[in-house]
Amino acid sequence: MSYKISLYLLHITGLMVLLLLSFCQSKPKVDSELLERTLAYHDPEGNWPQLKTRLYLSSADTAGKEKTFEIEIDNSTGYFAHISRQDGKEVVKGISDGKEFYLLGGKEDISAEDREKYDLTPEAAQRVHSFYGYLYGLPMKLTDDGVNVTDAAKNEELEGKNYKVLQVNYDAAVGTDNWFFYLDPETHAMEAYRFNHGQPESGEYILLEEEVVVDGVRIPKVRKWYWNKNNEYIGTDTLIKAEPLTSYRVLHER
Repeated sequence: MSYKISLYLLHITGLMVLLLLSFCQSKPKVDSELLERTLAYHDPEGNWPQLKTRLYLSSADTAGKEKTFEIEIDNSTGYFAHISRQDGKEVVKGISDGKEFYLLGGKEDISAEDREKYDLTPEAAQRVHSFYGYLYGLPMKLTDDGVNVTDAAKNEELEGKNYKVLQVNYDAAVGTDNWFFYLDPETHAMEAYRFNHGQPESGEYILLEEEVVVDGVRIPKVRKWYWNKNNEYIGTDTLIKAEPLTSYRVLHER
């Protein structure tokens, strides 16, 4: 199964919970000691809620075929944009002032045929917003409402290393997946995470390598995806670089 198909399945099954989480407000209190420590490592100054950045990313499948794209995030307003390129055109799916927007080749006037061809729909905009807004916001997004975090009683070994583990599930109205976050026992850096759909062999796990510091927030640079059922490699996402977000694809309140 291709990496592209895998990510699509994540969007419609294992990560559907993210669609709801992306609209939640942060909890004022953190009840998990491990979560407090990993937050202190990844976001020591508490900058995530006000972060404004443009991330340049690439995705490579099992054959090594690579696609590049960008995401724009302004957490202070909820603005988000996913920018890719297809057929020589820039394709933008985003959310601004709580509403979805789309651009094709820099234009908002898009035919029904092109909207279908380039998947310019509210569902698609919400999907990329939820997927990337959640994954690139970890572990900070674990403070959202509807997220239940527990410090695992025992350490767990993954890829030959012993980790402290955060167990995460969600309120019934939010989702049913089980998530596990693997933290370095000394620094409490998040170095991997795993999710399943109720059965251990379902879902996937992601190994994290290196970091990029974005306005004081430590964001994993490389994400390598594997199936839980057989440890088969799926693909790799890489954060190439980050820069301050000083311009927006559409006008919005700031």
